[in-house]
Amino acid sequence: MPIRLCAYGFSCASMMMEPGLTAEDCPNKNVCGTIRQLTDEDRVELHYARIENNVRMIDTMITNGRDAALYLLSTRACPQTPASLGVTATLARLHSTLSQLEETIAQLSEDCYVAPIGVEAHRYLVKRPYGVYQYNKLTSREAIFPPQEREDSVKVIHLSSDYDSRNFEGRAGIERRNRLLAIGTAIDTAEALLNRAISVAANPPVNEVVAEKIARIPPEDVDAVERSG
Repeated sequence: MPIRLCAYGFSCASMMMEPGLTAEDCPNKNVCGTIRQLTDEDRVELHYARIENNVRMIDTMITNGRDAALYLLSTRACPQTPASLGVTATLARLHSTLSQLEETIAQLSEDCYVAPIGVEAHRYLVKRPYGVYQYNKLTSREAIFPPQEREDSVKVIHLSSDYDSRNFEGRAGIERRNRLLAIGTAIDTAEALLNRAISVAANPPVNEVVAEKIARIPPEDVDAVERSG
């Protein structure tokens, strides 16, 4: 008589924790072969062993076709996790990177001058009877600066000589603005990629994709071993 095999490929010896146990002697042999015919609503009872305080205990498991398949895959198909695939570590690095980025943004903007978009610094020359002198100014395409004496806003703020604090901090404000804008652009790109990752993970549902792929497998796409059989 040929040895009966579990329809789902369970190892009776390991499931029952009884070395040498064959499918013929497995207490599940009468129901194991019916698992693949079960619907998600149908249930069968399987026996399995566990060790508690060095004592072998026999328990029962009420299962259906899907749960039995998951049990098989979780015990024999080398199941992976987000951690084992490296996703968890990548996410942790992302959290760390975001924390560093938040600190950088705070350092660039806290108690510092940040220039508006479109504002630049320029050096200009002033000719006097006793010589030519270099000065600096902040310029804007639009009149946005509050006036010092006039009633209307102005386009220019004078920053004095090269190493005057006004010139240094004004130019530093432009550098801070440029860095913040570059950070914002990079974050926008990262957000688009993360949204793409969310979309890939959620849409369409995994079950629909698998069913569609199975339906598209051509009849001739069979392993050589199966063809030889």
